[in-house]
Amino acid sequence: MVINILIYKKMKAIKSIFVIFSIMILLIPACKEDAHSPLDKGGEAPKPVLNPVAEALPGSAIISYQLPEDKNFLYVKAQTEIRKGIIREEKASYYTNSLLIDGFGDTTEYTVNLISVGRNNMESTPVSVNVKPKTPPVFSIFSSLVGTVEETFGGIKFSMENPAESSVRIYVDTPDSLGNLVNAEIFYSSAVRDNFSVRGYDTIARQFVIYVQDRWGNTSNAYDQVFRPWYEVRLDKTKFAGIHLPGDMTDNFQQGRVIPRLWDEGLTDATMYQTNSGIMPLPHSFTIDLGVRVNLSRVVVHGRCSTNALYLYNAGAPKEWEIFGAMELEADGSWDNWIPLRNTPCLSFKPSGLEQGSVNNEDYLRQMDGEEFEFDLAVPVRYLRWKVNSVWGGPSISFFNMTEITLFGNVTEIYH
Repeated sequence: MVINILIYKKMKAIKSIFVIFSIMILLIPACKEDAHSPLDKGGEAPKPVLNPVAEALPGSAIISYQLPEDKNFLYVKAQTEIRKGIIREEKASYYTNSLLIDGFGDTTEYTVNLISVGRNNMESTPVSVNVKPKTPPVFSIFSSLVGTVEETFGGIKFSMENPAESSVRIYVDTPDSLGNLVNAEIFYSSAVRDNFSVRGYDTIARQFVIYVQDRWGNTSNAYDQVFRPWYEVRLDKTKFAGIHLPGDMTDNFQQGRVIPRLWDEGLTDATMYQTNSGIMPLPHSFTIDLGVRVNLSRVVVHGRCSTNALYLYNAGAPKEWEIFGAMELEADGSWDNWIPLRNTPCLSFKPSGLEQGSVNNEDYLRQMDGEEFEFDLAVPVRYLRWKVNSVWGGPSISFFNMTEITLFGNVTEIYH
């Protein structure tokens, strides 16, 4: 009986709360939904622009015009059909008398409609201008790379010219194990010049297909050719060991940024190598025992793969360095028996071309992918000695940091 009374009282209390809550709901005024409306309601459509003139550019055009004398005028919008069913639109405010419209995929003539839009959102009658764009970048970029494709270690390599600095994707396809053509790599670039390579294939004849596409879906022709990749293997990093020779800079032990970090497969700030700062200015050198006798083909270098944009292509990230090889070491640390393995120093490349301290996603991806350098001299070596001559932070920086190195070549003898 006691339990029933308690339940009854509890239910009565809940009912009272529900009644009070219902009354409060009724007392609250209904909220009116905010509606977006024109700056000025009603009125007439603005006057159209006058005397439009088009200047042809690669895959685009600059259209200039005379602004209407109309207080209601707010902006101009340009519309054109760049492909069947695909409408391209650009807008320009009343502060300017021209606009750029791009995305054209060929050199045929297009009709662009210019429409004045008023402060009341009303539109003028369209004014048409014909545009005959020059060769779109997607085709000129493709033409520039065709003659550069060649066999290399483990695959193919090629370069491209992109004077308009257009954002493009470069696709490389190759057959899979069943003979079906599949995508092997997609390269993203907006650099004036850029180099690419596709690796990891056996030394047998293989088909490669390359084509270029822009952000509007315009696609170039396809380059289709058979190449025979050169032989190489990825060196076993577990056999690497750091060696400190007289003249080499000491590691940054305080932060754990010691030389084995260069081959620990980590790509973060916590897994990078750094030389001590403030002791002596650059150049700084370090030495590695590869544990094998090898004719080196190439190296992939990850400078600084920080998630902090302030450190990408900045501070102690290496900008220029040289790589030397030897079969024997000189105990005094002299450079007498060290052979330069490249004809020119390695030079780090920043795809965006932005000023120091500014980066974009393309820069970040380049460092995460690593920068690749081929060796010009195929001589047998066991030891490597690096000399970092400059860093992205400039001459005031007295240290460098590097995240990872990966080496490839033809191994002829294993020592440990």
